[in-house]
Amino acid sequence: MTEFEKFKNIVILRGISHDEAKLLFNFCRRSVYEKGDLIMEEGEEKYSMFFFIEGEAIVSNVITMKLSNRMGYSEVEKSLVRLKAEQVGILGEMSVFEEQPRSATVKAFETCILYEIGKEDFEDFINAHPDIGTVILLNIAKMLCARIRRGNKDVLKLTTALSIALSK
Repeated sequence: MTEFEKFKNIVILRGISHDEAKLLFNFCRRSVYEKGDLIMEEGEEKYSMFFFIEGEAIVSNVITMKLSNRMGYSEVEKSLVRLKAEQVGILGEMSVFEEQPRSATVKAFETCILYEIGKEDFEDFINAHPDIGTVILLNIAKMLCARIRRGNKDVLKLTTALSIALSK
């Protein structure tokens, strides 16, 4: 399967034609990241999203933890999840909607092929092709809603587990 075929099969591109996907594909810049390479860094002020075509990446966040054996706090990077290209399709999508620093660090776990589009280019594409843009934006909204629902369930599970642990 070609990289373009993988690109056009990404969930947020469902409902657009081959030719419409090709228009968006041509707005993007291809990047290859080798194992251990930094794709994006938490706190970084870069506004682009990546179409994740091939590979596997690790998403992590820095958390501050109180040290039990001595006074003070320490920052620790915690791995959240490993993502495969065929599972996710896109990374960094929040940054094309708001100008906020990256919310997580993403590193290549194996060789990754991504197609990047900057916030301004994405907005230009949507303005130039509003029908295609509407389909893509609705697909992104659905994807984000699903992530929020999963996150809400995870928070409920964690708070329940913490409550049980603290009551013992």
